[in-house]
Amino acid sequence: MGKEKTKTGIPNKHIHARISYLQQAATYLTVQRERFNDAGLIADRPSIVAKDEARQHSQSLRDERPATSSKEVKKNEEWKRKAGLDLPQSGGLPLYLASHLGQIARKTQTRLHPNIKHLICRTCSAVLVIGESCTKRMENVSRGGRKPHADVLVIECTVCGAAKRFPVGAKRQKRKAARSRDQGQDQSQDLLMEDASMEVSPTAQSLAVTQNATEVQYDT
Repeated sequence: MGKEKTKTGIPNKHIHARISYLQQAATYLTVQRERFNDAGLIADRPSIVAKDEARQHSQSLRDERPATSSKEVKKNEEWKRKAGLDLPQSGGLPLYLASHLGQIARKTQTRLHPNIKHLICRTCSAVLVIGESCTKRMENVSRGGRKPHADVLVIECTVCGAAKRFPVGAKRQKRKAARSRDQGQDQSQDLLMEDASMEVSPTAQSLAVTQNATEVQYDT
């Protein structure tokens, strides 16, 4: 029989292609600065003041609405929580696509690249684009900011207000397997050093014998 051909390539290509498409679509929709109104014309992006006024008005209307049951109270609290979200121009579609991306990765047990994980907010699943849906700043909580290893890059989501912190000056800790391997190498080196110190070379033994012989002669 002929030799079987080994399969080459990336397994589950369709899953990776689907995740890549969702990530690109969510990023594209997040960076859109213009939208179409009901008449089909391009409308300018509303200012932050207009968004705040609309949010306060909607929140006041929900607060004035009487709650008749526990379900109604819970629903009102959920509306209040959602009222604080500053959604991107395209609405909640980018958040839905990013959330769908995470669900696919979890169900298929696919490990996402760290860059994709850093790109998505863990709280609201918003795509973090600097200047559009997030802001970044450097933070150093040491006294007077004197310690350079305490520098932390803070990326704050403008949709939900959550923040991600990434150490900049500190050295990243090794993985557990690498730490255990290094620890085993250090222990083996220590054992070799102890064995070398316990072993005595032949020249040292001969010198010790001659020294003992001279001491015996002087004593006699």
